[in-house]
Amino acid sequence: MFARAFREDKKLNGLESLLSFTPALQPQSLSYVRTFLRLVHFAGLVIGFGGAVFLDLFIARYRRMTMTAELISNIEWVSRFVALGLLLLWISGAGFLLLYQMSEPEKLMNPKIWAKVTIVAILSINGFAIHRLVLPFLRRRIGSQLLAGLKPRTKVALIWCGVVSAVSWSVPVVLGAAPQLNFAVPCTAILGAYALALAQAFLIAVFVLRDRGEVAKVSGPC
Repeated sequence: MFARAFREDKKLNGLESLLSFTPALQPQSLSYVRTFLRLVHFAGLVIGFGGAVFLDLFIARYRRMTMTAELISNIEWVSRFVALGLLLLWISGAGFLLLYQMSEPEKLMNPKIWAKVTIVAILSINGFAIHRLVLPFLRRRIGSQLLAGLKPRTKVALIWCGVVSAVSWSVPVVLGAAPQLNFAVPCTAILGAYALALAQAFLIAVFVLRDRGEVAKVSGPC
């Protein structure tokens, strides 16, 4: 009887010690998880954003040159890093949502979070289109200039994919660097500004990538 009571009392004391230790350990564990997710998120932004900007500048630089297998291989190689960055964003983003659900559910009411999720979703759809449509198209352009002789609709689609990629990688960086927007700006306002940035960037890209022959036709003889 006494031995059994002693064992039960020992179990209770051990359980109470564990419960008293857990709350002290939990904030520290959450802090480590949060730091890890931030590192993964930052790595995804750096890899993806850097790769996307490099690709846009690379294509703009060589748009009037004859496409070679080496150039296309370089584009495909860099695009893999962009895809890796996007994957890291999704992993870290899902981790943050789970972490908030467990420890700080009030943060899930932040409109900026859902604006970022929407933009990353658009970025993912655009990335899928680039890998399934744009990269095979570039492979077929080997031996000719990238934008020479294209139908206007095809050229617009290529420019649009590049614009969506560049803007959609830039906006999450800006949102992450602006804590003043937390709980202060509606999701619709953020997405509206994002749409405006897309439109402006598209017009600028169309102007920069215009053909010299088209400009001559518009200007006419002096």
